[in-house]
Amino acid sequence: MTLTTRSSLLLFALAVCAAHAQQAVTLQTVQTEGGAVVGRQSSVSSFKGIPYAAPPVGELRWKPPQTAAAGTSPRDASQFGSVCTQIASGLFEEPKGTVQGNEDCLYLNVYAPKAASSSAKLPVMVWIHGGGFTSGAGSEYDPSVLVEKHGIVAVTLNYRLGSLGFLALPGLNAESAQGSSGNYGILDQQAALGWVQRNIARFGGNPADVTIAGESAGGMSVCGHLASPLSSGLFQKAIIQSGLCSSPNNTVTLAEASNRNLKYAVKLGCKTGDMACLRRVSAAKIAGTKVSGVRGAGNLVWSPVYRSSVLPLTLADAFAQGKFNRVPVLGGSNHDEGRLFISLIAPRGKPVTPVLYWGGSGLLVGVAKNGQVLGQYPYRNYGTPALAFATVFTDAMFSCPALNVASALSKYVPVYQFEFNDPKAVTSLKSPSDLPGLGAFHSSGLVYAFQTPLVGLADPAQFSPQQRQLSDAFSLAWVNFIKSGNPSSQNSAWKPFDPAVGSVQSFSPGGVTSSTTFSSDHKCAFWTDLNLK
Repeated sequence: MTLTTRSSLLLFALAVCAAHAQQAVTLQTVQTEGGAVVGRQSSVSSFKGIPYAAPPVGELRWKPPQTAAAGTSPRDASQFGSVCTQIASGLFEEPKGTVQGNEDCLYLNVYAPKAASSSAKLPVMVWIHGGGFTSGAGSEYDPSVLVEKHGIVAVTLNYRLGSLGFLALPGLNAESAQGSSGNYGILDQQAALGWVQRNIARFGGNPADVTIAGESAGGMSVCGHLASPLSSGLFQKAIIQSGLCSSPNNTVTLAEASNRNLKYAVKLGCKTGDMACLRRVSAAKIAGTKVSGVRGAGNLVWSPVYRSSVLPLTLADAFAQGKFNRVPVLGGSNHDEGRLFISLIAPRGKPVTPVLYWGGSGLLVGVAKNGQVLGQYPYRNYGTPALAFATVFTDAMFSCPALNVASALSKYVPVYQFEFNDPKAVTSLKSPSDLPGLGAFHSSGLVYAFQTPLVGLADPAQFSPQQRQLSDAFSLAWVNFIKSGNPSSQNSAWKPFDPAVGSVQSFSPGGVTSSTTFSSDHKCAFWTDLNLK
């Protein structure tokens, strides 16, 4: 065979492959309120980078989201929009401290079954990403397996992060007709939910059957929408995964944040109240400047503020008083949430010492209460100070607060509570030598729920046969709840949470079981008593 012949055959093969690729992916156009969007249809239909609000730049920085301008020609919806301005953590692939994204970031992505018509009225899941309100993007999550396998419509979205999304200042309060600032990221999410109400039917979704779901900061956002009067009617069900919603430090008020952030404005080179100056500061500088005088791993510096127009009550008060948007709730946490955080704050390559455990625990719970905590969690009982510290972090910040939220909400609405507990959850992350693996660490359940890779974290291809079964059960529970408000299946009956029984559905490689020992496993009686003192 001559070189010319081989080249001709190669070109022919490439042409055939290209033809098949063109057949596999087709264009699909949907008319939205902002104009036509042209998505891609393969195993599912996807429409990426749809603007749901105007770019919050210039004079619109630190303003509620405004209506996006309508397009004059069809918009190519094959690529994600920019992520919101953030500083890379270095946890995954990007170098730590790298500035990513930009302020023009208020985009969402829609995924629908490829055969769905505008009259299909399919259940809708709106996913709110986590990242401590300082990082993350909707584009990091791929719901296509859930969409194709279970016939739902899914939406992922971006929202403003860090101080660009949550800055409260007296000068901003004065600009607002409501006398309130901060919570711009929450307002962005509400704007995206409003867009879903007005447009999702055109993609085959049912605007009257929307489930909001989120993990970590996304889970706390879901709690915020439960508590916010401005979110009323925008959703019919809620999924809270590892939300920290009643963690003791999640109570910063508008007045407290406004006063605290005055020093932050000065650090940016602007006099107190000079909003024009602040709006001229580069987004990169704003994202990279830290707040002074805030201590403790449990303090959420850039996060929702309460006693404000968006969130009139703290989450704990809203839930306890029944003053929230009453919809069915699926809530849960992971058995070993804290191991990820301890592995991140531990000295590089060195074990956690007893002194670091003592100091870190004191920052977490307060010096006055630290002696009681150390007495309840002596590191010698856990083998290493790192494991003791991780267990304190898990119980204090995630497990027991999740149980408190379930107990409060269950007085008014059906609540289904779970714990994800794979002791060897798949991950690409490395565990420190003084931890017995990362276990079911913070965010580890997401790859089981979505059944698609999470870059830098895990891949379903890593599942063992047992873990694949666990993933199928966990994912199905979420989808059943999205479809019906009840996560039960033929193989897993699930009763609503009853505080008197404390029954929590446990998802592990050994199967799905109902457990009544969650509270005692995580020493929740101790934490309740401690927080009341």
